[in-house]
Amino acid sequence: MAVRKSFVYVVRRDGPAVRLLAFDSHDEPGFEVPKGTVEASETFEDAAVREVFEEAGMEGIRIVRELGRTTYGAELQAFLLASAPEDLPETFEHVVTGDGVDRGFSYTFGWLPIDADLESKLVQGCGAFVDALLEALGRTGRFH
Repeated sequence: MAVRKSFVYVVRRDGPAVRLLAFDSHDEPGFEVPKGTVEASETFEDAAVREVFEEAGMEGIRIVRELGRTTYGAELQAFLLASAPEDLPETFEHVVTGDGVDRGFSYTFGWLPIDADLESKLVQGCGAFVDALLEALGRTGRFH
């Protein structure tokens, strides 16, 4: 069976704007989104919720929809749109929990503007479905 990975575009509203949760990459210049391997007993959605908790310490995200799937080598990758709970800080740090290779890493999170330049700010692979994200949010910034 191919390795399955969930990538999570967690968004929040800031007045009329919608922004994306991202963290500074340890591997290359740019930002990453929460992501990780789907365990055998999990759906892509289950893994997305777990990975956001492990990597960002964030509870209460709501999966809105799947934006698309792609393959990278032997990986089947699903990109999911999720809404963030309210009252989150502008920036925060979290030490990764769980059993993954990034356990113990400290990530610095912030909120990126969701605009036409977003893909160029994300490291390779994390921006695969930015166009679908922009389409899902539409011009008004509402989910539809």
